[in-house]
Amino acid sequence: MDRVNGYSAFLMLWLLICVGSSPLSVLSYTSSKVGLPAVLPCTVASHLESERAPHIQWQTVSDSVFERMGQEQFQGEAYIDRADVPEHMLVRGNCSLFLQDVRFSDAGVYESYLVVGEPSRPVKSRILLQSIQLVVVDHKAIRSVHSGSDLILDLHTHQAEQVIFQSSDDTDWTVLWEREGDMKKNGHLKEKGNKLILRKLSASSAGTYKVLDSQGLALSTVKVTITEPVLPKESEVLQIQSAFGKATMSSPHLSLVILFLVFHWLKLTDIWF
Repeated sequence: MDRVNGYSAFLMLWLLICVGSSPLSVLSYTSSKVGLPAVLPCTVASHLESERAPHIQWQTVSDSVFERMGQEQFQGEAYIDRADVPEHMLVRGNCSLFLQDVRFSDAGVYESYLVVGEPSRPVKSRILLQSIQLVVVDHKAIRSVHSGSDLILDLHTHQAEQVIFQSSDDTDWTVLWEREGDMKKNGHLKEKGNKLILRKLSASSAGTYKVLDSQGLALSTVKVTITEPVLPKESEVLQIQSAFGKATMSSPHLSLVILFLVFHWLKLTDIWF
């Protein structure tokens, strides 16, 4: 009985060690702002047994993301033209996944696998290499703009579908721009590249600007305050006041010089009493 209990304890310890050292128990985290590239790190060098480029698969819980075997590759439907494991890096043991134009829907757990077995064999096994949690966050900024100046809003990504605005003294939101909208009716707006230019801001332009995607999620939030520039006349007055202040400080010395000159002139003209 003691021998059975000892064997069971040893088996449980062995299982704990195996599970604790398994990649399944290690979850890494990485984050990216929406619309930017993201890199999910992975290395396969320690598992390579031949000079042939490894066969790598990346997947989420529900979707295939990317697969590469030499020059052959496959991209999941939601990742077409956005996912890659560069071949020149893979042959050196770097199986990192590169994602472009990251979306909120990309957030989740990603797993990378090394597929082992002869290419001619229909049944192959897989080795889990890495589990990574990708967190996708929005952009946030605070801007201070002079009245009469332009505000440049970065749309960040082609996912941007709408820009809305809430004034500092109001609770309602106003649609300023839509990707498929008519820009002619918004003469103070200009779209240039992946940016939106709001011309000649005034005090009423202070507030919150949000860039939304097709699902209504905020890609970015920008809080804007408007400041009044110092007028040229006010600047001149300040300069004069500053100069007058300096002259006042040096006036005692100037008075002594004038007194000395007057005294000298009176002496020369014999006008003295």
